[in-house]
Amino acid sequence: MHYRTPLIVVVLVILSFAAGCTDSIPGSSMSTGSGGGLDVEVTTMDTVLTSTYLQMANLDVTFIDFELTNPTDNPVTVVVESEILGYTEKSINTVVVPARINSTVGQTPPLRPGAVPREMTPAALHYRVAYANGNVIDEQTVPVKVYARDTMIWAVYDGDELYDMTPFIAAWVTPHAEGIDTLIRRAADYHPDRSMSGYQCGSTCTEDDWEGYTNAQVEAIYTALKNDYQITYINSGIAYGKSSENPQRIRLPAESLASGSANCIDGAVLYAAALESIELNPHLIITSDHAFVCYEVVPGTDTIACLETTMTGSAPFSDAIAAGLQEYNEEIANGNFASGESKDLSIASLREEGILPMH
Repeated sequence: MHYRTPLIVVVLVILSFAAGCTDSIPGSSMSTGSGGGLDVEVTTMDTVLTSTYLQMANLDVTFIDFELTNPTDNPVTVVVESEILGYTEKSINTVVVPARINSTVGQTPPLRPGAVPREMTPAALHYRVAYANGNVIDEQTVPVKVYARDTMIWAVYDGDELYDMTPFIAAWVTPHAEGIDTLIRRAADYHPDRSMSGYQCGSTCTEDDWEGYTNAQVEAIYTALKNDYQITYINSGIAYGKSSENPQRIRLPAESLASGSANCIDGAVLYAAALESIELNPHLIITSDHAFVCYEVVPGTDTIACLETTMTGSAPFSDAIAAGLQEYNEEIANGNFASGESKDLSIASLREEGILPMH
């Protein structure tokens, strides 16, 4: 058992992800009912990464921003629209820009269900700014990229600066995904009490009681994945981006269950999803070339256990627990958590930040 040093992860750098298109439009000479003109500046991202795009509303981040400047002495009413053609619904805002005021309108057009492609696909963002009477101030169509649903980018550049996107891996932890309920039901058959009850050991439980109580549930999941799903480890390492922003495909938990195979990051998010589904608190441990899962033995404390998920199909649970804890302690001893080279990502903390499961 190890006592974890609390790590607060606050990484909300989506805006730097692709601030690639800025269109400055000079003031229009068109008249409105008040006889005024408007200056418009448009700033938009140029890439849709589904795992982050779906989080934008929770993180108060927008895909496209319109800065509207009214240089006149009268208010101006405008209609602002944007959509990614074929992939999103249209966002529409009607706003009144007061006299001598700058006003910003941000939009994130909602993705259409089932519209996300299986591979990265070129697309087009269309936006339009018009007066209330229909006269167009500016209308443009600009290229964007739409990545597949299961594509992860570990880091992104903004100029020469590299930003860490690792916390968004929490979007892959999908506790309500297809197949997770069935996994938990099968796991219950391997539990001594034939139940999976989360953190209900009780206030009278000692630390040893808690360890046995929580580990029994994790072991039941481990055994179900080993016996019923015959999960096989596939040796394809993660490409954790410390020096590049190369995209990586990561299986969602439902896909790992269906295929019966997983690499280290696939297995880590699968276990994290199963643990979260029974209201245990998982942590994803991401190193420069590996990933595994830890979990709080007692909720809300620094007492954790760790699991080397790649051993699911080949070793007893006790060996996998021992290996996971050894790996975790090595990261501490090497100073990798302190330096940021490796990450201890609390899923509960990231949920509070607004990074929710993909649906």
